[in-house]
Amino acid sequence: MDKPEKENVTYHLPEWDKQGRQYYRICSQPAENNHVAACVKIADKVIPVIFLPGVMGTNLRNIKGKEPIWFGNSPGSLDTAWGWVLKTAEERKKLLNPETTEVDDGGKILYDGLEGNVFPLRSERGWGAGLFTSYGYPLHVLQLMLNDWKVLAENIVHGTNYPTSRKLLIGKELNAQGEDGLTEAEVRHSYEFLYPLHVFGYNWLQSNVESAKHLEDYIDQVMITYHGRLAVNKVILVTHSMGGLVARHYSENMGGNENILGIVHGVMPDLGSPAAYRRMKVGEQAFAVGNVIGNSAEKLMPVLAQSPGPLQLLPGKAYGPGWLKIQGDNGMESRPLSDPYKEIYQNKKDWWRLYEAGISGGNPEDEWKKYHDIIKDKVIDFIDNLNGKYHPNTWAFYGASEKYKSDEYLMWKQTRYYPDEVESPASWQYPGPAPAIAYPSGSRIKIPVPPTERKDRQNHRQYKLVSSGSPGDGTVPVKSGYISWPGIRSQIAVDVDHEGAYASNNQNGEETAVALNFTLRAIVKMVQNIPACGECRCR
Repeated sequence: MDKPEKENVTYHLPEWDKQGRQYYRICSQPAENNHVAACVKIADKVIPVIFLPGVMGTNLRNIKGKEPIWFGNSPGSLDTAWGWVLKTAEERKKLLNPETTEVDDGGKILYDGLEGNVFPLRSERGWGAGLFTSYGYPLHVLQLMLNDWKVLAENIVHGTNYPTSRKLLIGKELNAQGEDGLTEAEVRHSYEFLYPLHVFGYNWLQSNVESAKHLEDYIDQVMITYHGRLAVNKVILVTHSMGGLVARHYSENMGGNENILGIVHGVMPDLGSPAAYRRMKVGEQAFAVGNVIGNSAEKLMPVLAQSPGPLQLLPGKAYGPGWLKIQGDNGMESRPLSDPYKEIYQNKKDWWRLYEAGISGGNPEDEWKKYHDIIKDKVIDFIDNLNGKYHPNTWAFYGASEKYKSDEYLMWKQTRYYPDEVESPASWQYPGPAPAIAYPSGSRIKIPVPPTERKDRQNHRQYKLVSSGSPGDGTVPVKSGYISWPGIRSQIAVDVDHEGAYASNNQNGEETAVALNFTLRAIVKMVQNIPACGECRCR
């Protein structure tokens, strides 16, 4: 895109036909005018970038009637066809069922045809599947950053010198681990390619193994879309939260890494997070999301217990022991000692177990068996078989904020005793194999003291679930967000909240700009070994 030193020159930008092929419109001039028509060369080879949302980040609808179930088009809210606030636990369980839901790609999209014929419409690239409230603006901003070649082209035509997103990163330090700032040559080479941004929406209620299988098909479809235009038969993946687990399973356990040029992981729960246990026991406390999916154990636990994807976010063995603490008269107990599956997730007898079968009014034995089989068949192997496995070209950023308190560990803290004669509302009853009473918020439970534990048998213990309040992003603590794998290319700690990690319009705009700049820099680095069109060995 260098500007020729000529007089009497007009500059012409290319146009694209419906097949994505470039052409120029040039008006002929009389020879005596000595006019020069300079055609600005724009890259014609493509390297697709695919974004994978996190848990709860894809719109869902009912398979049978196609009614929207989980849908967010209005910033700050979740607008669906259902009156979620009044839904019972049984209704939520029925609606948010991985077996009766599918991806809904009809969500709101910013500027659907902004790229013209350069790429397919944004709707055709899956943008409507991503929850607009979480990703609408960040996706638009990221595509603009990847399309900053337009600024270069306009500079040539109009004689201006506006900076581009990539050029602003030349020599800039982001204070990342393994940092290697961009050079002018690297940025120049990156302009040899175009980067269409796609969105892979997936049913986050189902197993991430199933989602990874769909990702395999989606990548094949994307590469067919750009047949004849691909610079290399590979894609770049950019992930958010649980989307990183889907990408890693496809890459490392399904042999998909040969189709991936590199991966950028954003706030991925690498080792799982105790927040998954907290949501099961107390519900989702974020106001808008909690009103829909469930702001108490009674409302949310039945949904999560039947959903392999969210259960696969639980801490595995690699997270380490002792992240669940129980305070009592005899001091502090810590669980798990070694195996979280046997000690917590498949535990049926202890009151601090993960699941209360029958909480939604169903048959406890039937519900326990279904839940137990999901843990045994779909959760344990997925978590443990992913440990320590990463694509060889992995980049990552994680939240490390003191402001966004996270659950590095949780504690059931004993708060007081209740005598037997204290009457409790029937609505506080917390069904399950062992007797217990829960407050409506789900954050406190009251446990009868076994006769052998206390001389005063008339007292009951009350416990409150307390977070460690550790640094992180509000969901994933540093312990799990930081990837300790020595082969990682670069990694950076950023002061962002979990949901808004990529958001460019939240209250931490400066920090999310760092995350987006880190993502852009990673993509530029990834393409350095791909031949430019002049040297092309494209297939």
